[in-house]
Amino acid sequence: MTMTPALKRFAGLGLIGMLLANGAMAQTVTEVWRTTGFASPESVEWDATAGVLYVSNMGIDPMAKDGDGYIATLGTDGVIKTDKWVIGLDAPKGMAIVGGKLYAADIDQLVEIDIATAAITNRYPAAGSVLLNDVIAAPDGRIFVSDTFASSVWVLEGGAMSIFAQDQMLMGANGLTIVGNALIVANLGDVSQGFENIKPGYVVAVDLTSKAITPYGSSDPSGILDGVEPDGMGGVLITDNMGGRLLQQAPGGIAAEVGKLEPGAADLEFIADQNLIAVPLTPANIVIGLTWAK
Repeated sequence: MTMTPALKRFAGLGLIGMLLANGAMAQTVTEVWRTTGFASPESVEWDATAGVLYVSNMGIDPMAKDGDGYIATLGTDGVIKTDKWVIGLDAPKGMAIVGGKLYAADIDQLVEIDIATAAITNRYPAAGSVLLNDVIAAPDGRIFVSDTFASSVWVLEGGAMSIFAQDQMLMGANGLTIVGNALIVANLGDVSQGFENIKPGYVVAVDLTSKAITPYGSSDPSGILDGVEPDGMGGVLITDNMGGRLLQQAPGGIAAEVGKLEPGAADLEFIADQNLIAVPLTPANIVIGLTWAK
């Protein structure tokens, strides 16, 4: 596939990430399957009720309203179940499930999909947003969405989108997850001087009550960060997009490499009870499945 300039910017420059690698680490992940046939896959979301993984596909341009985005469904064995389960999207990225609905970030709006019918049931615009990216639902029903190029996190509450937090510590806000009463944000990094001069990011925590923002651990740059998921041991797993690495970080600690992936590793999913990590490799149009020897 010919990559557009916008897709190259989004997927990143693998060389930068390689230069960030902090020495050889023990490989603790093993690839168990590799599935092709996607169109710039960006995020994977596990639906335990339906027993499928949803895979968002951005299409040709991750920032264009061109209608070529879609969501596929994938089995935990790596077999595609439905190639185009939902169409009519532009460039969907992160996803979250709440009350039988799948919510997907789609450039400047959050799209609501009824899982039972695979029908788009609502679209929630985020006026003034730049690039909505990852999505996570809080236990109280609030749905949070990162805005990567606006140093912001939005929230869907009461049927409307509004800015929940905006701060320099959210520079390149990308992956989202929730641990306890904290919204955990993996930062892509500072791209204000262009991707060729990107300053790598680190992980921060946003208190869901006070909105106070603090480093999750070390504030030293740990990579061009993308997805983040609880690791089942009190910490988080993170993908370093440009470096093509899988990282693990404990609260208050530093990010350490636990597996080598490929440049373009995007928004992962970790199914703890199956010990399965699913990672989209965006520029390669592939999703891989991994097991983890903790």
